[in-house]
Amino acid sequence: MDPELSCKVGGGSGNNSGKSVYNDEEEDDGGASGKDWMTNEGTYGPLNGGTSFRVSIGLARELLLPENAVLSALDKSGIPFEIAIGVNGMVWVNSPDPEITIMILNAIKNSEVMPEDKVRGMVKVMVKNVKKELMDE
Repeated sequence: MDPELSCKVGGGSGNNSGKSVYNDEEEDDGGASGKDWMTNEGTYGPLNGGTSFRVSIGLARELLLPENAVLSALDKSGIPFEIAIGVNGMVWVNSPDPEITIMILNAIKNSEVMPEDKVRGMVKVMVKNVKKELMDE
């Protein structure tokens, strides 16, 4: 299992069932460490907050590409969020507001069946609507 691209949810040795973990240190994954080998700082551990959901393996691999259309558009929108993507199809998203998290989840799932130019337009509209909704509260 590639430690930089693995995301697991729940169960297993020492992990609290149902918790999202980015490369659980206690799991035997071929020697991957929970610390960065150069700085010795912790880089992996529990993913606190947010939500996890499944996508197809193909979409997960697309999301891992450096110039992925949906993630690039979300990044350029300026909305704050964190994301972890596993090659096993698990995606974890965290943001300050549940509305933003749901919008990101929907944008990612919709992007699987849309061409890149349509994805950028969809993300702009979704971000505009969420920002408007949050301003009205």
